[in-house]
Amino acid sequence: MMINYLTDRRDQIVFGETPTMMQPLYGESLPKPETGKHRFVIASDGMYVEAINPVLEVRLLVAKSPIKLPYGQIGAVGVRLTHGQIPKRILQDVCEKTFFCAPNEWAGLVVWDKIRKEYALYEPDTISFSTRHISYRNVLPDEYELVMDLHSHGRMPAFFSKTDDKSDIGGFYIAGVVGNCDSGEPTFATRIVVNGNFFECRDFRKFFSLEG
Repeated sequence: MMINYLTDRRDQIVFGETPTMMQPLYGESLPKPETGKHRFVIASDGMYVEAINPVLEVRLLVAKSPIKLPYGQIGAVGVRLTHGQIPKRILQDVCEKTFFCAPNEWAGLVVWDKIRKEYALYEPDTISFSTRHISYRNVLPDEYELVMDLHSHGRMPAFFSKTDDKSDIGGFYIAGVVGNCDSGEPTFATRIVVNGNFFECRDFRKFFSLEG
């Protein structure tokens, strides 16, 4: 969709890549966002970000409006896994690996296997690691779609560092950190990464089922 008031081609390109749309008040609902891209939607209570890829759907409030705007209501919000909840055994595997790797850091990727039609834990090739850092290759085999990018902080608390901010410059996935890994009471941090933008997200453990 092109807006005729955008007279500069550069503005048209920006709008085409990341449009801002009105939530209809009376008409039909907006179509889903273009796969892999994100957009902003202005609703009656503020601005939302929406994005979709083969494994995730996102609709989150970015900025609440101090006044009621003359647009429609946005509906359900949050982060949804397209293929349902992840089996509990994968979370158990993550927790065990972070515990046994402590005090060193660990990294793993929760992926959707497009061939087997199931979730799996993929451990990427590690470039280097220590008690304060881990570097790994995040290029996936073609049969996998990235769902979660997880790493641990050894004995340190869970948080997103400046190094994490630099590494999360692209892509669309849930990011998680496990801290205090050998304490018996690990800590957790979570965010959703949408094409280099970071948004608050519910605890990544909530995306795992209670069984299986």
